This record gives sequence, structure tokens and C-alpha cells, in this order.
Amino acid sequence: MSIATIVTLLLAALVLLVRPFTALLHELGHALTALLLTRQKVTVYVGSYGDQRKGLRMNAGLLEIWFRYNFFSWQSGLCVISARDLSVTRQLLIVLAGPLASTLIALTACYLTFALELHGAVKLICLVFLGCALLDLVVNLVPSSTPILLYDGSVAYNDGYRLKQLLLGRRLPKAYDRAVDAYNQGAYAAAARLFTGMLQEGLQDEQAYRAAVSCCLQLGHYEAARELIERFSACYKLNSNDYGNAGLVCSQLGMHEEGLPYFEQSLQLDPTNKYTLHNMAYTLHLLGRYQEAVVLFDKVIEVDVSFANAYSNRGLAKLKCGREGEGLQDIRRSFELEADHAYGYRNLGIYHLDRQAYRDALQQFRKSKLADPGTHLIDDLIKEAETHLAEQEMTA
Repeated sequence: MSIATIVTLLLAALVLLVRPFTALLHELGHALTALLLTRQKVTVYVGSYGDQRKGLRMNAGLLEIWFRYNFFSWQSGLCVISARDLSVTRQLLIVLAGPLASTLIALTACYLTFALELHGAVKLICLVFLGCALLDLVVNLVPSSTPILLYDGSVAYNDGYRLKQLLLGRRLPKAYDRAVDAYNQGAYAAAARLFTGMLQEGLQDEQAYRAAVSCCLQLGHYEAARELIERFSACYKLNSNDYGNAGLVCSQLGMHEEGLPYFEQSLQLDPTNKYTLHNMAYTLHLLGRYQEAVVLFDKVIEVDVSFANAYSNRGLAKLKCGREGEGLQDIRRSFELEADHAYGYRNLGIYHLDRQAYRDALQQFRKSKLADPGTHLIDDLIKEAETHLAEQEMTA
């Protein structure tokens, strides 16, 4: 075997060993910058585009990292930021931080290696590292319109394409930033007016649609949300959350059966979407399909053991199935997770209502409304309890 062949094989082996670390540093560059700018949870997938199977999970505060067991699969990665509606400047910084992080670290390593006159093998490794980082920089910053298919069925694009879109996005109406600020401050009515106004004026922006839908859901404007989702789906591909929102809107409008296919499509894209799982379970409960609801509530709790609503609503479904002890235990658990839990009070009220203990039911319903005036059907339940209590007192 010639020396040239040996050198080539050695370099190829070094690239295979170093490239995964370049990808890891790239994703950590995105993640750490996002953590610094948002102070909200960030999830990094190393070796996949969102697949949590066959991997090791690590947590460090607000940072969650999923490593594929196969080290050599670490050629790709994904950084998922939980914060929503970030300013364009912050998004630009987060996107740029990925390729720049690996390049700057490689440059620093090379400089120190040569400045300190370290062993030749170390110099070679650092040079290969720098080469991989520079290649990563070029490949990622050159815009590519080729979509990257993510594990949940949605698509993403490389950093260069994202930067291009963000820079073009600076041409968005001035009202856009005001709408984002209003949304982040919880002023959903103001944000809804701004987002829907821009969309009606011809703005084509999928994040504006999603934000407008979210505002309508927060405000309980379900017909408006339904219209927005219909317009949105005609222009863009829906992701798991979008389908979940469509199902929720149908359910809130009393179209429970119509909402179920949307929930199913959402779960096809993301089987662990806890909000879809919960809302579908709640819808099944409203349809009287209590045992099916319990099964889905079980899955919600597998995904998030601290989801108070899942416990209180599973408790009510179990009560409806005749599993009184388990049901009451679940509702008690919801209060352990959230002391003044509106749905815990509501579901205890329904338990008393079914037992014809109308005074106790009314007391729980009033606590529920006090904790959250928007609790589902709470006014109807209060009226029902008051009516039964009045009838009971008249016949006493």
C-alpha cells in the first residue's frame, strides 16, 4: 500500500471521527445562543431530525439533548426552540451562531495548537477539524431551497435559506413587531387585531397565521380561528400543532366527531404531542367514550407526568367508568401539581352533580370559575347545579 493511500485513508478516518463533533458544536451554537436570548427550553437532536428513538437523553437545566447511539450518525442535527415569535434580530443571531460556533472553536484550537507547538498529530487533527468546520460554514450558509424532512413530517431548510428568509422578512409591516410584542405580553386581543389586519391586507407569512390562530384560541374566538386555519391550510403545509389546533377548534364549536380526524393527523406527525393527545382524549370524553379517553390520558401522562389537566380529566373519565377510587385519586393528584386547579374543582363538581349532591357541586363549580373564568362549560354547569338545588329545596 502506497504512502499516498495510507495518508488518504488516515485523513478519511479523521474526517469520520471529527465531523460528528463539528455537527454537535454547530447545534450547540444554536442552542446556547437561544438559551441566552430566550431563557426558555431548547431541545437539540444530534444524529437525527427530531427522532427520539434509539437515543440517549441528557438534560442540563433548560437544555435537552438527544444523542443517537450510533456515533457516526452525528452528521446531522436539529435545534428546536420552545420560545415563539422571536424578533428577527434574535432569530438571525440564533441561526448564525450554529455554523460560526464550530468555525470559531476550530480556529481557536488551531491557533493554540500551533502557538504552543503541540505534537504534530494534534496539529493534524485540529486542521481536519478546521476543514470540517469551514465546510460546514459554507454548506450551511449557502441558501438551499431543498427542504429537509423532519421526523414529525414537517420540513425545514438550511441556515442560509433561513437567513435569507429572515432578511427578506425585515420588509414586513411595522405592525408585525407590535403584534409580536403584544402577543408576548399576553395582550391577545390587540395581537389578534394586528395579525388578522395584516393578513387581510395581503401579508403572506405562515408565522403570522399561526400567531393569529393562537390569539383566537386564547380569546375563545373559535369561529375566527376556524376561518384562519382554512385560509392557512390553503397556502401552507400544516404541522402537528396546526392539525391539533384544527381539532380543538372543531371540538370547542361542538363538532366533536369532525375534530377527531384532525387530531389523528396531528398524532401521525407527532405521536407524543401532549396537547393533541389531551384534547383528543377530552373530546372523546365529551362524546361519552370514557374508556378510550382514559387510554389517551394515560399516554399524555407518559409524555408529561406533571400535566395537571391530564390527571383531573382522566380522573373524571375514570369516575364515569365507575372507577371511583382511581378517579378521585387522579383529581387529588392534579391539586398536588396545581394547588388552585380549575379543572380539578370542575371535575369534582361533576362528581357531586352525578351523585345529586348539588350544594357540594355548586361549591366546586364556583371555585372553578374563580380559579379560571374560561373553564370549559363552567357557566352551564353552575346554572345546572343551581337549578337542581332550587328544585331539591322546593321538594324538601
